[in-house]
Amino acid sequence: MKKVFLATTFVAALMLQACNSGSKNSTSDASTNDTAQMDTTSSTATMATDTSAMNPASTNANTFMEQAAIGGLMEVEAGKLAQTQSTNAAVKDFAELMVKDHTKANGELKTIATAKKFTLPASLPAAEKNHLDEMKQMTGADFDKHYVGMMVTDHAKTVALFTAGVKNPDKEVSGFATKTLPIIQGHYKKATALQSTVNK
Repeated sequence: MKKVFLATTFVAALMLQACNSGSKNSTSDASTNDTAQMDTTSSTATMATDTSAMNPASTNANTFMEQAAIGGLMEVEAGKLAQTQSTNAAVKDFAELMVKDHTKANGELKTIATAKKFTLPASLPAAEKNHLDEMKQMTGADFDKHYVGMMVTDHAKTVALFTAGVKNPDKEVSGFATKTLPIIQGHYKKATALQSTVNK
């Protein structure tokens, strides 16, 4: 009788331990699921914020005009520098095209900005000026590789900027972006093709 009682007590204890263990696991699983849901929500919120911050020019006319103006000024100044620093005829020709096309686009953009009483930057920011100063110390093949690589990177960013600008609610700004985008895309293709030759 005593043996039966001990056996019954032992079985009951095992069952109680199993129940408690299952309860803890359930709580742990629930906690894990809650954490996972919070992480997912947090991640989604971050992605949404990042996406909206990527193309501010799609909704703000002044932001687009300011970014486009700085980019255009940089293309003109870098192009002028390439015409004196480069020894590669193809690079010089490309630089000449950059000066011509971006000077024209800059003028058109200034007309739009003036009509809207918005003042565009008249000179480059310090970071861009410092970059040009560094490029002045380069010559020959080293300059060509740097300049053309810069043109590929910059025009990829400019294509993204103008693609956003096409969707701008301001009709004059979206019209300018729509007209200029194919030219920028052409520059990007030329720069990419040129890069394959100067990097040989």
